Amino acid sequence: MKKLMSKLHFRSIYKTIVFTLVLCFVYNIAYLTMSASTMNVYVRQSLEVVLSLLSSLSFYFICTKIWKKKNFSSSAILKVLILQGIYILIVSGILSNLVNVCANNTGLMLVLQLVSAFCLVMMVPFQLIFYYGLIHDKNLKEFIPVAIKKHQKTMLNWYCTLLICIVILDTMSGGLFSAAQGFNAQSILVGSMYMGNPMMSWMMYLFLGVSFQSSLASMFTYLFMNFLVGFFYCVLELNYVSYVGSLLDAD
Repeated sequence: MKKLMSKLHFRSIYKTIVFTLVLCFVYNIAYLTMSASTMNVYVRQSLEVVLSLLSSLSFYFICTKIWKKKNFSSSAILKVLILQGIYILIVSGILSNLVNVCANNTGLMLVLQLVSAFCLVMMVPFQLIFYYGLIHDKNLKEFIPVAIKKHQKTMLNWYCTLLICIVILDTMSGGLFSAAQGFNAQSILVGSMYMGNPMMSWMMYLFLGVSFQSSLASMFTYLFMNFLVGFFYCVLELNYVSYVGSLLDAD
């Protein structure tokens, strides 16, 4: 943990932190409002996909801010959406359905949990390499295999450290990715796809509290604690994006 904290920086990314918090707030309002509605389940799932696609564009935008390089060509945007579409297909279209079908088969469930854990660890680092290649107008077929071969160990080590930190803090604070009821890689993977932004926990609890007419005074301490945890996640995640960019810049 000391090694992780020693690598954090704030001053150079404070503007991007503000952008990230604003985008999280907008996304969460839309997602929570949609979740609380009585709309048809298929319409809701379709809107979840749309929001996830839009969130990938937001993440791409944040990466351009961190890496101080822009590429918003129609081709780049289309590739961002295609990658996110593939992720949605893997997580919601394949793994989630297989988990529902194989719920009573312990052996298959173990395999699905291992596959989910693999996806959980690999998807964001690959996404960042992909975005870096797009932003810097690289030949992706040549750039991605070289970047993975050269940097996968370092990137994965730090990303696993980040995930462990999030799970531990969420377990302590009662966040969305708490392991208090056991570690479920598939559930965390789905949650990270649609609710995996730093501001979701406290906003969800605020939304639920208001829905059940709880007073803000009674919720303040819990909401404030989760807001601080979410802010810390934001700083951690943006530092990781910056770190990946510095690794790839060195090539």
